[in-house]
Amino acid sequence: MEEQACVVILNWNGQDHLRDCLRSVLDQTYPRFRVLLVDNGSTDQSPTLVEENFPEVMLLALPENVFFARGTNAGIRQAVKDPACRHVVTLNNDTRVAPEWLAELIKQSSGSVGMVASKLLFMDRPNILNSTGLNIAPDGGGMDRGWNQVDEGQFDMSHDVFGPTAGAALYRRDMLDSIGLFDEEFVAYYEDLDLAWRARLAGWQSRFAPGAVVYHKFSMSHGRGSARKTYFCERNRIWNFVQNYPWRYAAVGIPWAAARTIAGPLPWSRPNSSSDHQDGPDRAERSKAMVRARLDAYAGMARALAKRGERMARSRASSATIGSWFRRYGTTMRDAVLS
Repeated sequence: MEEQACVVILNWNGQDHLRDCLRSVLDQTYPRFRVLLVDNGSTDQSPTLVEENFPEVMLLALPENVFFARGTNAGIRQAVKDPACRHVVTLNNDTRVAPEWLAELIKQSSGSVGMVASKLLFMDRPNILNSTGLNIAPDGGGMDRGWNQVDEGQFDMSHDVFGPTAGAALYRRDMLDSIGLFDEEFVAYYEDLDLAWRARLAGWQSRFAPGAVVYHKFSMSHGRGSARKTYFCERNRIWNFVQNYPWRYAAVGIPWAAARTIAGPLPWSRPNSSSDHQDGPDRAERSKAMVRARLDAYAGMARALAKRGERMARSRASSATIGSWFRRYGTTMRDAVLS
């Protein structure tokens, strides 16, 4: 008998695209799944839309917007109250999934595989890749594998990845039981990368399911290039580095971060088009956000170091193994800046 899955969709003011998302999820060929929508304090008519049009969808309405990590964790905790739930699948509300999406994810989850990545394509450019899993950088950052490349099947035969982006990911329940959920202090961004690091350190593996196709409207919530997104990504990059990286890699990570900052913004933090100016107030606000992010990251360093101590004490991965991850799943400076 197929194992039961629960698809957890986090929503915040997503009324305009929520209907298409839910219809596609409910149209899955996989026979055993439930859908839980976590409404993150929306001020539009999202909850009403779900209640009136999708009675088969469970609705967990939060009183305010608690952002991605806390909101998704609330949904996961609700999902695993069902003892039959063996897989938790997280999905952004600004997506449309193929009918075989869930079946393809579950097909890859066996043995020591605790995480499975979907193939994300841009909804407005369906031949261009958004993500086929996560790659890692020496400075605590990461980027989507295959980002902004034409999809010619070049990643479809490479099933082993460092981890999935939580915008469309499967997580085994027993893995989450053993390592915990998303780090809520991250608030938003890089919480999936941190979770992938924790899982890897604990001995879990990750796979990519090329048949699990998702079409994604990129950066609908915070906006690409926004100061808020810049802040979260930079602060959380530092915490991820401190919490999960062996100190022997600091010698490479710190100068790598400095070089990347000088070279230019990461591709996913640039404005949406050439008409969005890089100079002037927007660039100034992003620069201020970078400074504030680093100050806040350093202010939270005691907590990050405490988490590091706990993880390293339980780690099953040697420094040599972690070094092999950088060689296998690492991103280059050129990819990070020029993609």
